[in-house]
Amino acid sequence: MRQISERPSPDARPRVDSLVDVLPRGDRIPRRSGDLAFDHAWEIRAFSIAMALHERLGFPWSDFQEELVTAIREWEAEHPDLTGWSYYERWTAALERLAERKGWLARADLDARAEDILASPASSDHQHAVREPVAVLIPGGRGHVR
Repeated sequence: MRQISERPSPDARPRVDSLVDVLPRGDRIPRRSGDLAFDHAWEIRAFSIAMALHERLGFPWSDFQEELVTAIREWEAEHPDLTGWSYYERWTAALERLAERKGWLARADLDARAEDILASPASSDHQHAVREPVAVLIPGGRGHVR
């Protein structure tokens, strides 16, 4: 078992930056001092899941880009004044659609898991940032250091 920490490998930043640079609506990606900004733990989790899936499964990044464009356009069509805009909510919608389209996850399974999480008490550990190193075990695979 290999452990991960919050520190990415030295080569991670250029790889992530190159993927982020080609995302649609790049001017709307929250940033602080030039770096990506995350206001909530779930935002960085959503971001990291997309990056990890891209790296692990090797799907073309353009597949995710297309889903993100669609998610943004659909939301903008329903909210022309942009009230309530959240880049990472659109990001998550795009990731869900990509996972469903690629057959990685059925919508019913995703909905059931979301219901389970939302039914958990607010004090559950899944709603708090984990600062200690954690192990990532991939069924049938090997741990991955991040």
